[in-house]
Amino acid sequence: MKPKIAFYAPIKPPDHEIASGDREIARLMVRALEASGYEVEIASRYIAYQKRPSRELFEVRKQGAQKELDRLKSEWRKRSQADRPSLWFTYHPYCKAPDWLGAAMAGEFKIPYVTAEACRTRQGTDADWEEARHQVHESVHQAAVNFCLKQSDLAYLKSFMADQRSIRPLAPFVDLAELDTLTAEIKEPSFQNSAPILVAAGMMRPGTKIQSYLCLADALSRIAGEAWNLVIIGDGPARSEVEAAFSWAGDGRIHWTGAISRAEVLAWFDKGDVLAWPGYREAIGMVFMEAQSRELPVVAFDALGAPLVVRPDQTGLLTPERDIDAYADALKRLLKNAGLRAQMGKAARANIADNHDISRAVRTFKNILGPLI
Repeated sequence: MKPKIAFYAPIKPPDHEIASGDREIARLMVRALEASGYEVEIASRYIAYQKRPSRELFEVRKQGAQKELDRLKSEWRKRSQADRPSLWFTYHPYCKAPDWLGAAMAGEFKIPYVTAEACRTRQGTDADWEEARHQVHESVHQAAVNFCLKQSDLAYLKSFMADQRSIRPLAPFVDLAELDTLTAEIKEPSFQNSAPILVAAGMMRPGTKIQSYLCLADALSRIAGEAWNLVIIGDGPARSEVEAAFSWAGDGRIHWTGAISRAEVLAWFDKGDVLAWPGYREAIGMVFMEAQSRELPVVAFDALGAPLVVRPDQTGLLTPERDIDAYADALKRLLKNAGLRAQMGKAARANIADNHDISRAVRTFKNILGPLI
C-alpha cells in the first residue's frame, strides 16, 4: 500500500477549470509526488486567494478556512489511521493565499507538514498583508521541509527564519515526456515575407503580463526595419491595449491566435524561431521551459523566473530588466543569425532534459520526503 500524501494549493486546486501557471505547477507537483511512489489525495479545494488587499475579504476567507478546517478534522477522525494521509504538502502559500489548513491538520494528526514555493507579494504595503503574512510565517516555521524554487523565495524565508535547516532547493520543472506527446495541427498565416518567426505567449491581463507585451512592442518598434514576423498567443481583458501597442506594425507581419490549447501553443513553438517574451516580473517562467523543450531559444529579461531556467548565451539571451534597447538588440542578434538560433535551440532542449525534467523532482522528493513518512 502506497503512503498517502494530502495535497493542498490555497491559490486554486490543481483541477481548477481556469488555466494558469500556478495551476500547471500544482499539477506537476502532484504528478511528481505520484511518480515518487505516493498516493496523492487532494485534501481540500478551498481557495484562500484574494487579489487585492481587503480587510473584509480577508475575514471572509479566514472564516471560510475555519469552517473547512473543522470539516476536514471531522472527516479525518472518521477514517482509520491507515486510511489517513501520512504527510501534508501545501503548494504556494503566500500573503494573498495563506495556508490556514495544513499546519493545523498536521499538528492535529501528528504528521509531517511540507510546503513548496512559500513566498510574499510585493504588491501594496507591508501593512496591507500583515496578518496574512504572519500566517505564512507561522506555517513555514512548523514545516519539516520548505522547498524553494527561486532565489527570491529563499531570501524571503531567510529574512525571518533563524533556523533554516528546513529549507531545501527544488528546481522548477516540466514533464518532458508529456510535452513530447502533445501535438496539434495549426494553420500557418500568410505572412508578407519569409522572415524568422518570433513567438510571444502570455495572458492579456493587467499587471506584469501587459507590461511584457508593452515592452515587446516597444522593442520591436525599434527594429521595425529588420525582417521578422510575430505570432502572439493569448487573450484576455487587456487585449485591446495589447493590440493598440502593436498597431504601428500594420497588417501582414503579426498573427493573433487568441486563446488556444496547450498543444497548439507547443505547435507554434515548433514553427517559431525565437521565443520573444520579456517575462517582466515572471516568477517561475513555465513558458520559458516549455519553449526550450521544443528547441526554441529565448530572449527575456534577466530577472526572477527567466534566469532560473534559461542559460544565458547558451539557450537564450537575457537582458537587463526594462532595458528596451538591449532587448531589441538581442532580438536583432538572433534574427540575423540562423546558426546561432539552431545552436541555442539544441542546447535549450538539453537544458530542460538535464536540469528541469520531472525526473529530477522525483529524485528530490524520494530523497527528502521518504525519511519523513
